[in-house]
Amino acid sequence: FEEKTGEIIAMLEDGQLDAGLLALPVESDRLEQIVLFEEPFLMAMPKPHALTRKKEININDLIGEDVLLLEDGHCLRDQALEVCALAGLRDQVNFNATSLETLRQMVAAEVGVTLLPSLAAAPPIAATNNVVLRPFKAPAPFRTIALFWRKTSPLGPLMTDLATCFDNLPQPLRCIKKS
Repeated sequence: FEEKTGEIIAMLEDGQLDAGLLALPVESDRLEQIVLFEEPFLMAMPKPHALTRKKEININDLIGEDVLLLEDGHCLRDQALEVCALAGLRDQVNFNATSLETLRQMVAAEVGVTLLPSLAAAPPIAATNNVVLRPFKAPAPFRTIALFWRKTSPLGPLMTDLATCFDNLPQPLRCIKKS
């Protein structure tokens, strides 16, 4: 299931979950982690947007845009704000959503643009009318995804084996292989 990062960390630490996939950084001295992959961000914008004519988006193209983000507590919000900081954006957020689906609907309604991790941009988001996705030019912004489990868990060896399975998935089922 999907939950905010803080909730997943608490559930892992309390033994309610055996494992979780989280975007780095995560601060917990009670959890083990193995980096699985780097996931690039895409820009989602309404079809009539001027930037849809470009094949790739430059990070500075965000300047002057109304960037829609998830509400506080979502790691994706913090990651998108880091990308916005690279472009020198400050306090340009006009809307805070509770879900990626709400962000998608707001982009489709031409309220603004947003950044989506590539896995979240797969259909049905990619198939949505009036939403266009574009990659960023290199060096493209990305987030790092890791597998987490309790240090005290007897499942540690299994988690290591599970991480190896992620490495062996064929493209496009996995993102960018960890470096």
